[in-house]
Amino acid sequence: MRDYAQYCPVAKATEVLGDRWTLLIVREMLGGASGFNELQRGLPGISRSVLTDRMRALERAEVVERRTGPKGRTLEYRLTPSGRDLEPVVQAIGEWGATWSFTEPRAEELDPALLIVWIARHVDRRLLPPSRTVVRFDFRDPKRRYWMVLEPSEVSVCLQPPGFDVDLEVDVDTATLYRIYLGQAELGGAIRAGQMTMSGPRTLQRAFRDWFTWSAFAPASRSAPKRRTAASRLASPQRVRIAD
Repeated sequence: MRDYAQYCPVAKATEVLGDRWTLLIVREMLGGASGFNELQRGLPGISRSVLTDRMRALERAEVVERRTGPKGRTLEYRLTPSGRDLEPVVQAIGEWGATWSFTEPRAEELDPALLIVWIARHVDRRLLPPSRTVVRFDFRDPKRRYWMVLEPSEVSVCLQPPGFDVDLEVDVDTATLYRIYLGQAELGGAIRAGQMTMSGPRTLQRAFRDWFTWSAFAPASRSAPKRRTAASRLASPQRVRIAD
């Protein structure tokens, strides 16, 4: 953890949150991740040693707390009130990123396994059919296949066939589904363009678009051009001159 030797709230917050991966760990925990392996799956590229180091630092800062079992084994991590208070901070940073630093995705940034987990976290279970619904996602590039089991009580993602009949099949380009999830494209437009197809009962195909709330940053992505235009019209900030 860095020490900036500045008595400033921004410096103090950055000492806790400024290390690489730290804010993304908080993002995952705000999204519902609580186990070490679950956190690592949501952070492709992080090593176990780095994740361990970051979790210990967050625990020392009282942003995260551990729930332990027999022999001190960690069962899960939870955000403290301090950690939960970071939700609007993460939201604001994400909205800034969607407005000012979002470009076309690079190939190495498109991870269908991560995307399908994110999508599963944003299901409005109140709008799901009363009985179990299984959706198979076939990604085109890279070619991957995942199953999402949707129930009003629980949503799960499977890397192997879950043992239930598939009710709806979704064939989609990975970049397209990222854009839909992040608010940069409309689901209906992707279907009309042939970038996404669905096979299954018409009632499920029509209901599919209502099951998902998509990313919390999608509204900011959609409004980014207007936000940039509005910001450019603001007057220049006042400057304080410091005499030598």
